Amino acid sequence: MRTFAKAACTVVGIAALCGSAPAFALTATTTGSKAYTSNSDLTANVEDTSADSRSAKGEYYRKAEPNVTKNLWNKSGYGTVVSSAGSTAVYQIRACRQEQAAPDTCGKWAA
Repeated sequence: MRTFAKAACTVVGIAALCGSAPAFALTATTTGSKAYTSNSDLTANVEDTSADSRSAKGEYYRKAEPNVTKNLWNKSGYGTVVSSAGSTAVYQIRACRQEQAAPDTCGKWAA
């Protein structure tokens, strides 16, 4: 079976994919906000995706502090991204949008 898998990678021309585990970034969205990871999930990013005068926010958890919800605000305006790097990976993230005189609205968690 091993020989077959190796041959299949060579024949199809995707040997680079067969020999290593792929890296997957986490991405979550909601109206007006996108939260995602980069740099092997060490960096949390929040993008403001709507020109609606509301701030975008990302909530996330890092492996080093699994019971602590981290918040990353982007108050820089539409089309901007703010980032927060750390020494351990983000394992769960969601996008939120600031609401006026109401709790922030958040999308689903990406894990």
